[in-house]
Amino acid sequence: KEIKNISIIKKLINLNYIKEFLIENYRYKIPDLKNTYHFKLTSDQINAINNILNSNKKVTLLEGITGSGKTEIYLFLSLEIIKKNKTVLILVPEISLTSMMIERYTRFFQKNKIAILHSKLTLAEKYDEYRRITKNEVDVVIGARSAIFAPLKNIGLIVLDEEHSETYKQDNIPPYHAREIALMRAKKNDSIVLLGSATPSLETRAKAIKGIYNHLKLTKRINNLPLPKTYIIDMSKSNNLLNKSHMFSLFLYQKIKDCLKKKEQVVLLINRRGFSTSVICRNCESIFKCHNCNIPLVYHKNDNTLRCHHCDYVKKMFEKCPFCDSKFFLKIGFGIEKIEHELKLLFADAKILRLDTDVNKKNIFEKIEKFRNNEADILIGTQMIAKGHDFPNVTLVGVVLADIGLSIPNFRNTERVFSLLTQVIGRGGRNKKNAEAIIQTYLPNHYVIKLASKQDYNLFFKTEMLIRKTTQYPPYVHLMLLIIKSKKENYLINVSKQIARDLINQKNDNIKIVGPSKPYIFYEKKWHVRKILIKYKKKDQKLRKYIQELLKTFANQSTIKISINVDPFDF
Repeated sequence: KEIKNISIIKKLINLNYIKEFLIENYRYKIPDLKNTYHFKLTSDQINAINNILNSNKKVTLLEGITGSGKTEIYLFLSLEIIKKNKTVLILVPEISLTSMMIERYTRFFQKNKIAILHSKLTLAEKYDEYRRITKNEVDVVIGARSAIFAPLKNIGLIVLDEEHSETYKQDNIPPYHAREIALMRAKKNDSIVLLGSATPSLETRAKAIKGIYNHLKLTKRINNLPLPKTYIIDMSKSNNLLNKSHMFSLFLYQKIKDCLKKKEQVVLLINRRGFSTSVICRNCESIFKCHNCNIPLVYHKNDNTLRCHHCDYVKKMFEKCPFCDSKFFLKIGFGIEKIEHELKLLFADAKILRLDTDVNKKNIFEKIEKFRNNEADILIGTQMIAKGHDFPNVTLVGVVLADIGLSIPNFRNTERVFSLLTQVIGRGGRNKKNAEAIIQTYLPNHYVIKLASKQDYNLFFKTEMLIRKTTQYPPYVHLMLLIIKSKKENYLINVSKQIARDLINQKNDNIKIVGPSKPYIFYEKKWHVRKILIKYKKKDQKLRKYIQELLKTFANQSTIKISINVDPFDF
């Protein structure tokens, strides 16, 4: 720049007076986060770190109640591992949690020693981060599920924070569980795996109880802070409802009002995206459905669209019904956008932030930081706000509708709801101020609601394990799901039945066949779908051989598609 003459520069280079070299400009920049985080390890945390480092078991379940300081254990354990010239891989269940984890880690490691991997990065940003990792330029990789494949060498520690989270399992092709990949990579690298959770998955907890995993417990919050006092509000009783909005109870409304007066913050959970769950024509009563999946489209008011939450199909909201030309529609149910709309009417002066997967990457981090820095009064969100966040000024947590998920026909639904409620209640009371939590529900006597309100994981575990044993589901058996698809429904039905018959005819006492069944989403992108569930107690070579032959048989057929999902979460 100073010389302003390229020919002179070239001459100076030739004479070896100056050198020309390239510096790579990486496209992803770790945001500058306001760091107000201070801590000193407790004796429980120090004991846990020493135990993990010295245990003869390579896998540890760290079971600690919300606010007990699990993240600090990850951090100081990482420091010890890196001192040994090894690398660290940290997985979080939600992309929104990467900013919190980065904030912690940048206190001890330079930014250029940390790589970030998750699906919200652009392809160019991912490319840069992968190259930094392969060049051994980083000590720590932080990311969501797919970060488990980071090309790190010499791994000394793999952490799965909130290990119970269903987001660690990918059910679409290729199906995998980040925990299983972590265990495999750890074995190859002779590294430690740390599974952290306040509500561990039943499979992990069962292995820890059996002694397969090292099992540590943190039963106290940092500084012995109490958990929020929790109330269950029965929304089926009309006298509990607020006249201005039937989505809020009078009790929750009043508590929000009191909280705002005291300049304290509120977190509200509604685990459903969109404004209305379905749209119906008032005249012909047609329900607008996804042409790919044949399930109701969800109305999103912010951009006036109808969206499929399964395949991401998007369509502009109809001005008139495509079946009868009527202009009158009925919007059924409610989601987070409607809650946001109602809150703005009820609390016009409050600063409200909304956080869900419809928010873009940049806004996720910005909104979390704004809320943490007290630039907003109320944060409403889906499950992404329930895990891992530390908001010191939150003294009220509200669950708008706790029943979402309990009616889903899946053996894991109760575990999901219990974990979600327990986690979101734990967002409150992280400072010396007393906190409260309010659970709104139409099922106040359901055991999941009651036990979550008391944060009684032990009793939930015992209750759920008894149910799993009776119904023969994991951790008592393994599952394998055969997904069979065809564009010809009759042909699909016949092939599915024949496969089920072949499996039954093996007369194998180790396996039990359920199906073929028609799943909730039985039509995907012009393909009809049937599923067969196989339950088995131990690895079976005969079953394995049959499945391999089955895949070979249909591999080159255009009329039938067969795929396999081992230990599926949804079916």
